[in-house]
Amino acid sequence: MQFSVIAIVTALASVVAAAPLNDITWTGELLKRQAPGTPLYYCHDNCGQAVAGSRKTGYCGNIAFIHNYANCIQCSGPDNYNIWHYYSGTLVPAGTTCGFPTTPDSGTQPDVGPAIPDGGVWP
Repeated sequence: MQFSVIAIVTALASVVAAAPLNDITWTGELLKRQAPGTPLYYCHDNCGQAVAGSRKTGYCGNIAFIHNYANCIQCSGPDNYNIWHYYSGTLVPAGTTCGFPTTPDSGTQPDVGPAIPDGGVWP
């Protein structure tokens, strides 16, 4: 019985691991998103740093949080990189607490620069 479970799990893992290799654009898109220095990378970085910063005490007055949050609002909307849905679950309550806007800017926005590392924690 234990051998059967191991064999099934191994077979499923190999199918899942091989699936993305059939779609060459998938790997290219993933690498493009992760390439440091790209505008999309910076947008994810700002939003992620804002999430981390929102877990610190007194974040509403923290310069790094304010900077990263504002950049995230600027770059994450549907007219830009459309990534707000990844971060909104944490950033909407944080922004509301601080009295900040809680919807991304509309219209095409200028690209944002690097995030300010905030030293927050991830759960």
